Amino acid sequence: MKKKLIICIPSLRLGGAAKIALNITEYFLQESMAVTILLTHSSPSDPGFKEIPSAARLIYLPQRELNFAFRAVYKANWLRNFFKAEQPDAVLAVRHDATVVAALGWKMAFKPGKFFIREINPITRTLHRKKIMIWLLRSAYASATAVIANSKDVASALISKNWLPGTRIHVVDNPVLGTGFFDKAAQVNTYPAKTPGVPLLISIGRLEPMKDFATLIQAFKLVREQIPCELVIIGEGTGRLILEEWIDRLDLRSYVRLPGAMENPYSLLKESDLFVLSSKYEGFGNVIVEALALGIPVVATDCAGGPAYILNQGEFGKMVPVADVQRLADGIVQSLNKPAEPDRLRRRAMDFSVATVGKIYNRIMFANQ
Repeated sequence: MKKKLIICIPSLRLGGAAKIALNITEYFLQESMAVTILLTHSSPSDPGFKEIPSAARLIYLPQRELNFAFRAVYKANWLRNFFKAEQPDAVLAVRHDATVVAALGWKMAFKPGKFFIREINPITRTLHRKKIMIWLLRSAYASATAVIANSKDVASALISKNWLPGTRIHVVDNPVLGTGFFDKAAQVNTYPAKTPGVPLLISIGRLEPMKDFATLIQAFKLVREQIPCELVIIGEGTGRLILEEWIDRLDLRSYVRLPGAMENPYSLLKESDLFVLSSKYEGFGNVIVEALALGIPVVATDCAGGPAYILNQGEFGKMVPVADVQRLADGIVQSLNKPAEPDRLRRRAMDFSVATVGKIYNRIMFANQ
């Protein structure tokens, strides 16, 4: 009989967490397991990924218009019945909203199989919740079989909370590179082509303060004083108006583009000359791996999370201080003038393939089964 894995995640909207959940699904399907993706806070009308593996089962937890407490009880009770009927070998919860209700339902169902939590960001930076939510999260982590953290910084932040023994926290790289990534990268770019002979810089991420694109735009202004180039920032978010103000203030409207979110940014990324990450902190930094996989040189801030690890402290890309406009500009200029060797970057990226990292997930979640 096939082993059963249920992955609980709020939704499959565009984002790193959803990508990784689908990559984990891809690996375990290849291992001949029955994988269910259970969306705890989404409905069939919500936007999401189109490339869900056909062999995976996708289930939407029914949504109800209730206040927080009653909604949590309703979802936990629904999950209790679902887990009791399914009797999974393992449950993997991704993101806090899904973690709370999945843990409650699992415990109410008398804990069928093992329960794992995937932690994707330093919890000391992201835990801005109501007291009841924090209490429920603490209870979930305390009862989990294990927590899989995607970087040492993420694990250290969780250990500082003392919600569970450190022996139950495992640091495992993100399985970033699956078949979906390479299929998308191979597609023809339909976004307006870059200007011939002019270096193209790309950054990808939500237009939110943690990504610190304001610093990138200011640094880009300094770069253009030395090298004529263009910048495309792919993503959408609440910070768009602020970034547009910076672009206008620095008279960069002809050189900086904000196209919004793209379902396939990789066909454009592969045509760029440099990828830049300007974040204040990251959980891991999937897009750095994706740039390396395409042989694109990288400049990244030495922020909390995975960038320094992925780039091996600067061996595979330029590292600069967080929120330092001049140092970021200098790093970009240096990388444009002396780009890294593409094949070397591609080899490093394969350390984060689904095939490589999936084996570690398998060992942690299904050992002795």
